[in-house]
Amino acid sequence: CFIEEMRAACSIFPRVIGLHTSICRNTCNVCLKHSACVSGVSHLHRVSTARFLASRPTQEISIPVPYGQLAAKVWPPETAVKPKKNLLCLHGGQDNAGSFDPLLEKLAGSWQAVALDFTGHGLSSHLPKGCIYTMTHLMLDIAHAVHYLGWNQFNLLGHSIGALVGHRYASIFPEKVSKLILIEGFGEIYEARSQLIDTMRTTLLSFLRLEEKDFSEQPSYTEEEIMTLYAKMPWGCIRTDDVKILMKRGCKLQDDGRYVFTRDFRLKALYWDKVDRAALEPWWKSYKNDILVLDAVPGFGSCSAHNGRMINVLKEQCRTFQMAILDGDHHIHMNQPDLVASYIKPFLQDLHGSRNQTWFV
Repeated sequence: CFIEEMRAACSIFPRVIGLHTSICRNTCNVCLKHSACVSGVSHLHRVSTARFLASRPTQEISIPVPYGQLAAKVWPPETAVKPKKNLLCLHGGQDNAGSFDPLLEKLAGSWQAVALDFTGHGLSSHLPKGCIYTMTHLMLDIAHAVHYLGWNQFNLLGHSIGALVGHRYASIFPEKVSKLILIEGFGEIYEARSQLIDTMRTTLLSFLRLEEKDFSEQPSYTEEEIMTLYAKMPWGCIRTDDVKILMKRGCKLQDDGRYVFTRDFRLKALYWDKVDRAALEPWWKSYKNDILVLDAVPGFGSCSAHNGRMINVLKEQCRTFQMAILDGDHHIHMNQPDLVASYIKPFLQDLHGSRNQTWFV
């Protein structure tokens, strides 16, 4: 049932942003093989980074919200000096904050990074019964986190759905987001006028059906079964070590040695708050600072050509617009962190080069 849930959820993504994804399972050269006190932050406990490469200490924090908490992982600056810049990291759908462990290990500097678990993901609280997940609520997660951290201005890094939500937030609050980095989540969130009503109807009916199910006893899996489930994900290849990173926050070990997923099953009925395509251009024009887009092929990057109108507007409106199409899969920030970091570092350090740049690697 987990595979069916993920297929249903992931099948929405390319339709929503007008993309068609290429699955890399048959072409990926890395197959999944199972192997035998920051100011204003409340510290829960100090932990090590995942992926068995912990060279930087991290901290877990709890951000209060009306229905519980938003969990987040903090990567403090390397020195005790107050960080010059702040970076908020937003994960993809049904991933968690741990997905940024490999990348943030490569982005050490004099700044502070906070990787957030969206509501219903990772270690964060689920919405109360009767509440539906929406893009707007995910933006509210950002607002809660930024307010709690006391950030007046910050940089934003998003992957997949986190990139889509982050871009929309930056369009609403452009004065808060200095730089915007979008990994495998660059596209248009729209719906044809003729389909808006049907889409909302379908989402609401799906949510009602989910509420009728009894999920008091979730299915449990062995570690080997978890690996197999991830290997069958619609987005293609993902490495064993990367799955283990996601499991740290995305799975809970039971007394019998088996695992259950920590995510909220109602995320399958996420409502995307889509608008008519004609209404998108004002959103694009609202954000005028710096944008870096990193897409992967075969991933969603193979569809970047479909976003030509959006790219042209952003090139005209933004202070700096940079875009790179890289050889990799949807989780390129996890399995090729050095490559991804080589583009992000100069971008964060204001080493822009020309105003508009596009790379095909």
